[in-house]
Amino acid sequence: MGQCEWVWEAAGGGTQGLLYKHLCLLLIQPKRPARNMWSCALTLCLLLTAFPGGDPAPPDPKYMLLVPTVLHGGSEEKFCLLLSHLNESVVVTLTMGLERQNETLLEKQVMEKEDDSCVTFMTPKLDAPEVAYLTLLVDGDSLHFTSRRSVLIKPVQNLVFVQTDKPIYKPGQKVQFRIVSLDENFYPVSEKFPAVYITDPQGNRISQWLNVELKKGLTQEFFQLSPEPTLGTYSLIVEREKGAPVTHSFSVEEYVLPKYEVQVKLPATLTILGQEVPVTVCGRYTYGKPVLGRINVRVCRKFSDRYNLCQGEEDGVCEEISQRADPNGCISDVVNTKVFQMRRAGYEMKIIASAKITEDGTGVLGGCSWEPNEQ
Repeated sequence: MGQCEWVWEAAGGGTQGLLYKHLCLLLIQPKRPARNMWSCALTLCLLLTAFPGGDPAPPDPKYMLLVPTVLHGGSEEKFCLLLSHLNESVVVTLTMGLERQNETLLEKQVMEKEDDSCVTFMTPKLDAPEVAYLTLLVDGDSLHFTSRRSVLIKPVQNLVFVQTDKPIYKPGQKVQFRIVSLDENFYPVSEKFPAVYITDPQGNRISQWLNVELKKGLTQEFFQLSPEPTLGTYSLIVEREKGAPVTHSFSVEEYVLPKYEVQVKLPATLTILGQEVPVTVCGRYTYGKPVLGRINVRVCRKFSDRYNLCQGEEDGVCEEISQRADPNGCISDVVNTKVFQMRRAGYEMKIIASAKITEDGTGVLGGCSWEPNEQ
């Protein structure tokens, strides 16, 4: 199969003209021009496509300024400036302008084509948020450009939290509270408050603490309620040297035990052939939440003649269940009917179930009973 042999002659002499993007002259000297002329010509076209001649245009100078859009007053901040493809020596200036003052953050001469620098600076202390304008000026013999952008400077404000040991108090109880101060990174910081005071539901100031200083970001105080205070919502207010006060509310109420009901569910109809009686008991407060505690259930079949019973004798046959309520305030179980002797005479033809719930924490008892229909 024929082969092509190439002889390269660079214009102006030398075989390295192509490497330096000079115009090249390509002479083709095929050994067998008749058979290989088209393949050699195709190869020539590919080579001319792969090695174009001419110098590309130099890239334009570019810059990139990185700075947060929100700065914190009176703290260290940082900006970074990147300059690239400079074709001459320039002087770079970055200024920050506010309503009452201007500050030069950077001023230097750049002689290299590339420059990358980050600068730390202090922001001014402010009493209120203010918009500042950053102006970047790059000035050279033939290169001049200016850029201006806005940033927001916010005064540093610590986070203040007020907590009470519980949300509701009874008359005569002690109200214990704490004040916590944290910076924006959630580290405790010392802070001084001109006044901390408590107001009653009518807005009267009933107790106060002056010049409260937080050491290591925490302080704790207490307030003793009177035996007959005004019932309602009280406010604990922390005044700050700068910024809005912090308010926390708590209630003083006469404690009333919450009411709840007990629901017992059995099948509406029982037969003498049934071997099990499913029983479900639930406790619900009047506002819908479940009652947590221990549930005791008593399922009985009474004697039909209870007038001839001796003192202390049971008036029927009973089965008992005692379980803790699940998170929904319920228990479910089954009772074997064998103990009730369903085919035997002398018993009432019905099953009675009664249940009691002992509420966790208070020990309050609540209960009810339920009877299915007679068969």
